[in-house]
Amino acid sequence: MDTNELLALLVRHREELRQWLDDEQYQHFLAMLERLREAGADAERAAMAVMAVIRSLWPVPDEAGELARLLHVSGRGAAATATVPEEDTLLAALEALYAAPAAEPAPPAPAPEPEPDGPSVADIVAAARRRLLAAPSREAAPAQSPPADVIVLADPDAGRRSPEFQFDPDTGRPLDVVVRINRILLADRDPWGAADWWLGGNSWLGGPPAALLGRVPDDRLADAALALVEEGGR
Repeated sequence: MDTNELLALLVRHREELRQWLDDEQYQHFLAMLERLREAGADAERAAMAVMAVIRSLWPVPDEAGELARLLHVSGRGAAATATVPEEDTLLAALEALYAAPAAEPAPPAPAPEPEPDGPSVADIVAAARRRLLAAPSREAAPAQSPPADVIVLADPDAGRRSPEFQFDPDTGRPLDVVVRINRILLADRDPWGAADWWLGGNSWLGGPPAALLGRVPDDRLADAALALVEEGGR
């Protein structure tokens, strides 16, 4: 699915989007679309903006049907083929999505259907989050600016936690390369996705990036993060 097809899908489901996203989430989604418009003919900026649009829609629940299936592939969101959208298509999509009716309370979720073929997306996401929360961490500092410097995960039992790998063991301050890469990964908007990149396997680097801090050049780690953003997935 290229970017123009993605925009058409969003317009087709605009009323559902307005139903499933609260006002703050919907405004963030529109802001990411504006970022795509501002990218113009710059293919690299457009690719990053497309991923930001998709990430802004991850709150869409499983009950949203076709839209959820696209956005929740492998529990991480769908990767659109990063093409520069046609200007007329993008402007028409923006007009339609800005005009979408105000959100109404979501109807009761239908009873889940049996899933004999394996765990649901929700089960996969929950398991991934448990794995990330099991990594060494410290109590997160109060919210501060800039917000993307340090990953903060919401632990239902222990509250706000920051994975330990982010900090210099001597000074306790965030490592410069971690701050740099967290901003690339939009860690303020998607802390779980950023943590998964750091703590998960990486075939290009040969291991979890967090385990390679200080062992491989910082620029190589940053290049791997940029590759994720530019390619739209692992």
